[in-house]
Amino acid sequence: MTGSSRARALAHVGLLLVFVPGCPRHPPPGLDAGHAGADAARAASPLALIGVAEDRRRAPEVLEEWRRSPDPQVRRRAIRALARIADADGAGVEGPLLAALSDEDDEVVAWAAYGLGWTCKGKEAAYVKALAARLASLTMQDAAPRASSRSDLDPVSVTARAIGRCGGGEAEGVLLGLLRAAPDRAEEVAYALGSVAGRRVLSDETLGALLDLAEADPPRPGAAAALFPVARLDHIETPWALRVLKASRAVLARPSPLRAFAIRALEKAGLLAVGDLGRAAADAALTPEERADAARVLGRMGAQGHEAAAGALARTLRDHATVSPEGLMSDGFNALLALVQAVGADAPKNADEPLRALAALAVPASNAPLARRTVALRCAAGAALARAAFDAEVLTSCDPDGTGVTGELARLAALLRRPVGGERLKALRTLAASPRVKVREAALEAVALHPELGEHARAMLVAGLAAPEPGVVATAAETIVQHPERVLTLAASERRAALDPRAPPPTSHPAMDLPHDVAAALTQALAHAWAEDLVETRTALLDAAVAVSLPQAKDAATRACADANVTVREHASKALRALGAPQSDCPLRDSPRAAAAPDPPVAHPVRVAFETDAGKLAIVFEPDLAPLGASRFVALARAGFYKGIVVHRVVPGYVVQFGDPGGDGYGGSGALLRCETSPVAFGPLDVGVALAGRDTGSSQVFVSLGRYPKLDGDYARVGRAEGDWGAVAEGDIITAVKVEE
Repeated sequence: MTGSSRARALAHVGLLLVFVPGCPRHPPPGLDAGHAGADAARAASPLALIGVAEDRRRAPEVLEEWRRSPDPQVRRRAIRALARIADADGAGVEGPLLAALSDEDDEVVAWAAYGLGWTCKGKEAAYVKALAARLASLTMQDAAPRASSRSDLDPVSVTARAIGRCGGGEAEGVLLGLLRAAPDRAEEVAYALGSVAGRRVLSDETLGALLDLAEADPPRPGAAAALFPVARLDHIETPWALRVLKASRAVLARPSPLRAFAIRALEKAGLLAVGDLGRAAADAALTPEERADAARVLGRMGAQGHEAAAGALARTLRDHATVSPEGLMSDGFNALLALVQAVGADAPKNADEPLRALAALAVPASNAPLARRTVALRCAAGAALARAAFDAEVLTSCDPDGTGVTGELARLAALLRRPVGGERLKALRTLAASPRVKVREAALEAVALHPELGEHARAMLVAGLAAPEPGVVATAAETIVQHPERVLTLAASERRAALDPRAPPPTSHPAMDLPHDVAAALTQALAHAWAEDLVETRTALLDAAVAVSLPQAKDAATRACADANVTVREHASKALRALGAPQSDCPLRDSPRAAAAPDPPVAHPVRVAFETDAGKLAIVFEPDLAPLGASRFVALARAGFYKGIVVHRVVPGYVVQFGDPGGDGYGGSGALLRCETSPVAFGPLDVGVALAGRDTGSSQVFVSLGRYPKLDGDYARVGRAEGDWGAVAEGDIITAVKVEE
């Protein structure tokens, strides 16, 4: 599209240019014009001072002279700092970010738009208008030379995503207009509409435009991405199901690195898509990641989906190489495991033959990684064949060594598929005391779904709160938050009234008492000196204290309100409101810098080689977008932190995650890492910082195995992975680490 025709098209959709106002200067505390140290501060490196302000999360310390500097590097860093400050508080950034939207430098504009997307809650209409205006001017100037240092910070893409993050009808209308007016930008717009779809049902007009794009023949740019927002919808109306099916088939028929969006969208077509998904799950022409996606969707589609998964499993196993040692050590293993799991807890009859073949696989004695994968398949197949018979031989013998977590988890899952009592209860209590942390956590999670456990549930949760492992404590506390009635008892007054014929009938919300053992365990856990990076444990305990009205809850919330971590303060503020405190807003605090900035910092990309018991891998940590994160992970690697670490999470086709010494995903290095999120895309083999809220990073990283736009902007990208990460299995162990200087 030419510049003039693009301008006319954009004018038709109402994206009119408006003047973006500047803002008054906000000098940092102690650096006003009359302060003796002002000149000295300004003589220091602006980039270093901006870094300090970003670390402290203090918007006023990012001076106007830096935001308007003639040096684009200074302006970029200043607006980047404000954008990252915005994701924690938002105070003091609105004016500067709006002003920066009109900057001539593309990278400055991208960071400004990103920051506004984070802070638009309650100001959606005004922000969408400003962002749409800048988007219109950027799109009209697409053919002009751009002033930017990075291709992955494209201002059009970032601004569109910011509009999508704001959400609402106005945002959807702007993006639909751009989808029609700028077809060469369809992929970026589709991702932005995916953000909208995650919050509201898209209009028929928007849905129709997306499906038209996906179906177009010959294919148009962005055709596959057009199905991303469709896949994000909670549901679609029945008349649209056939259109979704047709569009998904059209995308699947064409080679594309984004073909997985079609597989994910097929779920919205409902049972009409079962056959297509079954074929995709066994199609050797698709990537293992795509086959794993298809298997996961089938697993969520009920009995017909399970039957289709069973058929796909049988077809997959016809190729005997699939379960050969080479096949199991390849990236096809996780896709095969996902397919077995998709067959369902109560396997259909057509699954028996392939499942029995897998359950009978021989476990090698001298190859631990291969044995790990074989046991995973045997136990997944055994769990399906057992059909809730937790003591079935096919299940109890699936892990012949009996020392792994896989067999216990499979047995636990089987016994929890029926009401728990008698022998099942005895087995549950045994597993709840397992030395394997993941098994104990899974047993505690079962409390939420099994009210028949009664007093046994309370005993399990009390034991969980008293455990030394932070993940077990957090799981117990989270279960109490979800179901406080599992630990509360009927108040004595209610019991007396139940026996008194003169008492009024009971209400639907009877008074409850907190038993002494629960109160004591929760109080002791709250008082424990948890490491600062165990944020999930700390906040879960606070939330649990509020849920059961622990007498010490208010004091605990007041202390948490002064915590340096923003996520802890958010939970504290919510707790104080729930407890009826007159003042529930927690003050903004400086983020700690000492733990977040290793010395010396990484100034250039550094390759870290990981040798695992299953093969060699590597990550190149890049400091340009996340200097603190890259420096932290390289420093940990140099110190030998990752040696012996277990890969604790693998979601086939999605992510591989590691970095927790405890092996359950709750732990870290002991020190928090401030967020350095960026508006860049996460594609295959991009590496991000694992988070459990704002500023909760520590030592865990994840490797993305596909294109997942929902990760964009919410996680810090710290580098690129090298090697066959798709072949990594849960439980693989890092045996050696080398930092290549």
